[in-house]
Amino acid sequence: MANKVFELREFFHLTFLRHFSYRLTGRAYAVKGGICMRFFHRSSRLSADMDFDVLSQIGVGTLRKAVDTVLESGALLNNLGVQGILRISATKPKQTTITQRWKVILYPQGEPIQTKIEFSRRKNEMHYEVGVPHLEIISRYKCMQFAAQFYDGKQMVEQKIKALAAPGRNAVRDLFDLHHLIFGMTIDLAKATEGVDRRELEFAIEKMEDFSFKDFVEQVRPYLTEELVVAYSENKNFERIKNETSGKLFELL
Repeated sequence: MANKVFELREFFHLTFLRHFSYRLTGRAYAVKGGICMRFFHRSSRLSADMDFDVLSQIGVGTLRKAVDTVLESGALLNNLGVQGILRISATKPKQTTITQRWKVILYPQGEPIQTKIEFSRRKNEMHYEVGVPHLEIISRYKCMQFAAQFYDGKQMVEQKIKALAAPGRNAVRDLFDLHHLIFGMTIDLAKATEGVDRRELEFAIEKMEDFSFKDFVEQVRPYLTEELVVAYSENKNFERIKNETSGKLFELL
């Protein structure tokens, strides 16, 4: 792990997801973003926050009650205590029909650790997989196995390309994640991009080419596991993932 802060934060995310998945059994939600990549697609990129999509039919009050019940439960706190998290506090700075957000502070023996849990209610239908987080993650934290809902690799490829193509977004992590999905997983890229149009592919390639090693060092490298921090200490490895990923997208044009 990069450091103890990331380790404790990741343990909280995993533990919260386990309790939350029990609470929302039968409801349409999906883990997305960095936690989806890390827990279900074996990414080496760590995440500071946790993001979900939920079906629009799940009301604000229903979701708020479910999350609050988990965060305030003694069972969650007892599980967190195994890794030395003594207590947590949470606020709800945004609770709308589109976005619901909780800011959470973890209190271990050292400095407090901040994280965020956010839900986006933007879909009238959802297609997700049900599965167990990667066993390496489960084993690291000695957590019992559990099932949760998440986006599969094909959906993550489409989401990452569309994120790269978005004019107002400049996140190098999208490049890193897309490279991992294409070269680290077994995904039919042609099928995964059926929902991506030619212009989006072109915009995504242009965005990737504009990313610099400085961007990568500032935005991504601090969130990598220790072995990859060393591997990406030089520009050549960053340029390699840029060239490999853009090359695969060029083949689709």
